[in-house]
Amino acid sequence: MVEIVDVRGWIDWRFLARTEGPSRDVIRSTDFLDGMRGYAAFCVFISHFYVPAHPKSHVGYGGGNGKNDHWIPQLPIIRLIYSGQVCVFVFFVISGFSISLKPIRLARAGSHGALLDALFSATFRRAARLYAPCLATLLISLFLSCTGGMDYAASLKKNWPFAGKPLTIPTRYNSNWDQLKDWIGFVWSWSDPLNAKTLPGDMPYGTHLWTIPVEFKCSLISFISIIGVGKVSSWVRLWTLAAIGVYLHARGHPESALFLAGTVLAELHLIRQEKAAESPLIKEESRTQILRDTSIFILGLYLASYPRHGGDKSPFWAPFYPLAKYTVGETGKSCLYFFTSTASVLLVYIVSRSATLQRIFTTPLARYLGKTSFALYCVHQILILWFGFRIIVFIWTITGRDTIFAFELGMAIAFLMQTVVTICVKFTKWLEGLCALKA
Repeated sequence: MVEIVDVRGWIDWRFLARTEGPSRDVIRSTDFLDGMRGYAAFCVFISHFYVPAHPKSHVGYGGGNGKNDHWIPQLPIIRLIYSGQVCVFVFFVISGFSISLKPIRLARAGSHGALLDALFSATFRRAARLYAPCLATLLISLFLSCTGGMDYAASLKKNWPFAGKPLTIPTRYNSNWDQLKDWIGFVWSWSDPLNAKTLPGDMPYGTHLWTIPVEFKCSLISFISIIGVGKVSSWVRLWTLAAIGVYLHARGHPESALFLAGTVLAELHLIRQEKAAESPLIKEESRTQILRDTSIFILGLYLASYPRHGGDKSPFWAPFYPLAKYTVGETGKSCLYFFTSTASVLLVYIVSRSATLQRIFTTPLARYLGKTSFALYCVHQILILWFGFRIIVFIWTITGRDTIFAFELGMAIAFLMQTVVTICVKFTKWLEGLCALKA
């Protein structure tokens, strides 16, 4: 007799429901940050699922000399659905905004003693909030490695079914003790916030977690910068932090620059709140303001979709390429970082000042994704390695993969199944509990 398993208790569909009760109806002035973070985390998940099977997705439309460069997903703005790099940059701006809001509010109020207390508490808790959930994720990766959970993904590398390069997975050792020693060595190297940025290829137990020590380092830079300008006037603080950010970006440290940009945006947000509180009447946005902010938002999306490859040849980007070339040069990813850094700051800024745009990021779905964004970011790569590749290959045995339609149909069905497993199961809720310490 076949046992029927009721999975309804494992799946949380509340993000599709209308919000009810006071706690769900009250939207704070910064809730849009959670929504933006949630959408960005989901796009990172799509990127890690989609790109291995579509390696040319990083080429701009028309920027690949006619070789696989005229696909609809390569078009500007559309490509943001799977553009993980710019989403990570948005993370950095949002993080700088979030961790700076309370200290900057205290600095503006002249409460310098409370400012130091707040920074002490935030610094102490920041490491725990960032590293504890990730260590839990890495322990799961170790467990899967020791019990054969990664063996299927390892076997695929010998006959890789996708057009892109194989993803990095942990080396399978003969003994669990050797596996544990390898894992400890990885954690020791990964956790160092002052180490040079580790490439994902050097992080087999969690390629996507390279951002965590970077976030911690940049958080400390933001906290130190706030202390340094805590007693000066508001506009001196804004221009000083902006100048430091520009310098850091010019020196090849875009992550630190984006955190400081978030700090600047946090103060601008507080200035607007103070001016609104001084006004006796609540003024709604005019049509002109909505049109202006929406236009700037679309411009930000366009800048954010600058491709990793072929930007100098793509008809959508070739006219703008000289701007980056003569501003930051052509070395490495300097042009890519120029456009995506500018776009990340612009997007968070324009949403922070537009109530109309904020509605996009405070819907029930956005708030659900925002609430689970860190848990999603932590676990999605492991679930893709353990479950995602397996289900793609299985679905292809049903749909086939000899035609573009069959190939993409199999990918779409597998993606929907992977999404349910990754986002809706209560395992993410458990991991989310480890993220309860607020920065």
